[in-house]
Amino acid sequence: MIFTNQYRRFIKRFLFLLAPYSLLRIGFYFYHLDVYKRFQPNAIFESFFLGVRFDIAAICLLNIPILLLSLVPSNNSKFLTFERFLFILINTVGITVSLNDYELFMFMGKRLSMDFFVIADDILAQLPQITLNYWYFPLIALVFAIGFYFFDRSYFQIKNSKAPVWRYLLSGVLTLGMAFVGIRGGIQNKSINVQSAFIQGQNELGHLVLNSPYHFMRTLKNKTLSKLTYFRTDDTAKEVILNQRYFRDGIQGIKNANVVLIILESFSLEYMEKGYTPFLSELKQKSLFFEKHFANGRRSIEALPSLLCGLPSLLDEPVSKSSFQGNKFNCFPSILKDAGYSSAFFHGGSRGTMGFESYTLANGFQKYYSREDYPDKKDFDGTWGIFDGPYLKYSAQKIDEMKQPFLAGIFTLSSHQPYAVPKEQQGKFPKGKLEIHESIGYTDHALREFFEEIKTKACFKNTIFIITSDHSQKLETAKFQNMIGQYRVPLLIYVPEFNWENQATSKVTQHSDIPRTILDFVEIKGELPLTSVSVFTLEDGLALNNASGTFFAASEKQVLTLDKFNQQKEMIYEWETGELKDAHLTELPLLKAYLQYYINGLINNNLSL
Repeated sequence: MIFTNQYRRFIKRFLFLLAPYSLLRIGFYFYHLDVYKRFQPNAIFESFFLGVRFDIAAICLLNIPILLLSLVPSNNSKFLTFERFLFILINTVGITVSLNDYELFMFMGKRLSMDFFVIADDILAQLPQITLNYWYFPLIALVFAIGFYFFDRSYFQIKNSKAPVWRYLLSGVLTLGMAFVGIRGGIQNKSINVQSAFIQGQNELGHLVLNSPYHFMRTLKNKTLSKLTYFRTDDTAKEVILNQRYFRDGIQGIKNANVVLIILESFSLEYMEKGYTPFLSELKQKSLFFEKHFANGRRSIEALPSLLCGLPSLLDEPVSKSSFQGNKFNCFPSILKDAGYSSAFFHGGSRGTMGFESYTLANGFQKYYSREDYPDKKDFDGTWGIFDGPYLKYSAQKIDEMKQPFLAGIFTLSSHQPYAVPKEQQGKFPKGKLEIHESIGYTDHALREFFEEIKTKACFKNTIFIITSDHSQKLETAKFQNMIGQYRVPLLIYVPEFNWENQATSKVTQHSDIPRTILDFVEIKGELPLTSVSVFTLEDGLALNNASGTFFAASEKQVLTLDKFNQQKEMIYEWETGELKDAHLTELPLLKAYLQYYINGLINNNLSL
């Protein structure tokens, strides 16, 4: 045997712990049988299978102190007694947390995380009645601890034996390596995270895949939020929004139309206005164009929550990486799936990049196509993935194979740093003043070729194309180099069957409006957060953002800001110059209402309900 006695014992203990974790998942399933009985047996079995990966990660994370103690080659009885006590204590806590979470899941709708202590701020006052009602959970954990102690003494003893130093070192390196792989969930490019548990596309199944210790430990690093109390109750804040926003659309769409959502990497509106996107400018003449459209973040990872689920980036971290990533959200791809749509998301990057695969599959997309699925590896750009030109053509061909009605999401990548352009295309597009400009022209050209390809397909006429950007990038003009302008990106809605000749609108819109816009156009009902308002509604519109700790709500006539000290300003924004001027306008409570609705809705896990 390569492994010394200490490491053999660690591995045996690890394998043993897989059994109670599987039993805990079985218990969780039956405790919430009313939730899970609607799922087919194969989906439940898949959740159990996927869950083993998270059990391995949780056991490895919890037992890092035990692994470190295993590095000490000691047979001292006091040391081994302490190590056994610590091992049983750590794992009993893990079991206790898992058992208590059976009931907590009823209240929170997700596995345990730090934000529970924000909701349960009176937990000490409630402790007596909680103990009285759920006394059997800690009792089961205590029985486990006692049984585990005697089992550990009987079967996981260390036999006195000497081994050469090289065996200790090799055993330690191998065990540390296996633990590292276990925590990562495998040797794939990206480590698993909480969102990886939701790839079956159903929130309930994702929580069956997870276990409570893993969820709690992986969300420990996330910032804990406090509830906001700008208004007496959250319902009051909600009423303010409902009284000032108009949620009914003003257009007759196409029932069950196909949907293609194209997300262009790093396309600022500035590039379009400067002439680097000739095809987009041509398409604009046939589209409904929104010249005052806002991305809801400055990073690609912030784009999908807003574009798919109507969630603007109002936290200091992406919601998909926050302690709320396990919340129940209603996202438009899931709503379309329930209405009979087939769906696929296309991104030419490596599988796992930015968490796109797990996020799209968790929120309604049925298939995900990545760089690994693309057939011709010579089109690899050497850094991120497949060049936009060939990958967009590939996407068009795959879309043509989809069953109608369908939803297709496409995320480009060539205009991401280092802004690679294929050798045969270099020198064909203006280099401009910024290094990104040439790649913007290349992706715009690739988009032209995509439309030339897709318009030959039978699905073309019955499709709505929504084209926008994930965020802006490098900017060169004062008009866009400011707190408001840095979020401005294009939004075009192109429907071949609609006559939208030169129809530009000055209405203010944002990424989080797109989910309700799509549902309105295809005439399918579904619950979405109040942060999503159809662009077709007969109102001026609003955009919300968190600009490095300063929240703002931009409308056509004014901008409201709220800083970290709760100081609110009313300003006028000059759309053509980017200048912000202080003004004494009528203070509107809408920004505070949205913040309380959004933050408290995340904490209470009822944002979409």
